[in-house]
Amino acid sequence: MNVAVPQEGRTSGSAEAASVIEVRNLVKAFYDASGDRITLAATDVNFTVRRGEFVCIVGPSGCGKTTVLRILAGLEQLLSGEVRIDSMTQPAMVFQEASVFPWLTVSQNVAFPLSLKGVSAQKQRERVAELLALTGLTEFADAHPHQLSGGMKQRVSVARALVDDRDILLMDEPFGALDEQTRLTLQQELLRIWERTGKTVVFITHSVDEALTLADRVLVMSPRPGTMVADLLVPFERPRDVVEMRRDKRFWDLTYEVWRLLAAAPEH
Repeated sequence: MNVAVPQEGRTSGSAEAASVIEVRNLVKAFYDASGDRITLAATDVNFTVRRGEFVCIVGPSGCGKTTVLRILAGLEQLLSGEVRIDSMTQPAMVFQEASVFPWLTVSQNVAFPLSLKGVSAQKQRERVAELLALTGLTEFADAHPHQLSGGMKQRVSVARALVDDRDILLMDEPFGALDEQTRLTLQQELLRIWERTGKTVVFITHSVDEALTLADRVLVMSPRPGTMVADLLVPFERPRDVVEMRRDKRFWDLTYEVWRLLAAAPEH
């Protein structure tokens, strides 16, 4: 089933951009030690993502949405089907829990991918300074993770994912463990960063509100084994204000539509 919401007022221009991610007939199963199939995680998953587009995937727990994201990141292998990523760089990934090294400062954490590549110290300093400014972390450059809040640690994770300028950003419920006020703040920051960088983003979330706040399109998955049951276009103009959006009746109508789809999605 495919459901489309008119795109009136959209200004991103992503509808005219080329697809950089194509997933065709993806099937993923997990096996036990003996090689017997024990869990079919996802089946017949099909979707595309255009260059510069922000796509959110929502679905019930255990539906395979994180597994699909990990396949895009090259962290899992599919059982069958096809995944095509049109990018010269490996996608960057931001995990649900802030993945920072506790023994490194904020600057050192952000610089870590560049140090692995042997980038000169001067270029590292310049790029890290740029990313710290972009994520609002400049004054915490020399702090260690134990001195940071959960939201600030997640900002460090986002900065590190952006530091070597990869084309595609994969985000697995990065704000899921945060309180509501911090979530809203980081949603606004992420939108600002995305608008400035033009990255292609695939974002996993359990929150329907979050998906509609951030995305150009929302993909809805069924219970396990997950498959795509809807592809919704989000009709809100950009730039967006994450608080003001909630005054728009269309926001709540679309929230209801996504919840209706989740409730009606069949189990396989």
